[in-house]
Amino acid sequence: MRIRGKTASSLLLGLFVSLSIVALMTVAPVQAAKPSGGGGGGGSTYSCSVSVSVASSTFSVKTTVNSASGSLPGPSETDYVSSYQNGVLYNTQSKTYSVAKNTATVTVSVPVPANGAGAYSFQSTILDSRGKQMTSCTGTYSL
Repeated sequence: MRIRGKTASSLLLGLFVSLSIVALMTVAPVQAAKPSGGGGGGGSTYSCSVSVSVASSTFSVKTTVNSASGSLPGPSETDYVSSYQNGVLYNTQSKTYSVAKNTATVTVSVPVPANGAGAYSFQSTILDSRGKQMTSCTGTYSL
């Protein structure tokens, strides 16, 4: 098929090449965004660690929260501790505590389930006084 002296295939080829060049020119390089954290701009300025001990059928889940910026938001934080036995949620507790510096420690007591032995994991989620998650961390214990 001819269109004003040119074949349709030549026109289609030219259109395809033009669109390909335009597409290559409009694609901008993608950069990874900074991770959003609880401490404002950029990455997270808060971190935490969990240590677990057990005595008389009660776990003591100790959560320590640190701030890289020098201070925690305060005036209080809440530690939500979710407890799992062999991967199944069996208990969730929370404790609110006052904050004065760049490090805060809170201990939550969690009863051991009646069926005792197994692999336990604990997740501490720290919320500031406005309910915004600052950080989260985990700890494990085997009975």
